[in-house]
Amino acid sequence: MQPVTRPGRHRRRPLARLLVTVLALVALVAACGGANATPSPSLGPINLDGTSWRLIGYLSPTGTHFTVPAAVTPGAMFSGGQLKAQTGCNDANGPYTQDGTSIAIGPISSTRKACQDPIATVETAYLAALSVVDTAVGNDSTLLLRQSSGFTALEFVRAN
Repeated sequence: MQPVTRPGRHRRRPLARLLVTVLALVALVAACGGANATPSPSLGPINLDGTSWRLIGYLSPTGTHFTVPAAVTPGAMFSGGQLKAQTGCNDANGPYTQDGTSIAIGPISSTRKACQDPIATVETAYLAALSVVDTAVGNDSTLLLRQSSGFTALEFVRAN
């Protein structure tokens, strides 16, 4: 004959204790993190003239985020209304205009050396994004170029 087990208070207590413990730990971690966290500077209008940046990540038109591999070093320099971009393999340049957070880039021309992956993949995404971005926001260390009506975005860190 099988022993009969009934759900009772003795079975619920360990679950209740576990839940209380987990909630207490979550609250403690949140409280400690909030007290010691350094707020990151917000992104806003940024004057790009005379600045240099290194691309560290990008969003595809479908919203997928990609991190630029360490072996690839794409960058952008803004000076006197001209953008000079390095894709990691090729060089690109073109005019840009900026008004507050609005930016227009292009048309872009670039050299056409054959590139190996992962450089070729990053280069294709980078050049495609430069032709559609219309918003530039940043601070002393970060620049985000994005398309306001879609997912396309380029994330940079300051290089100078």
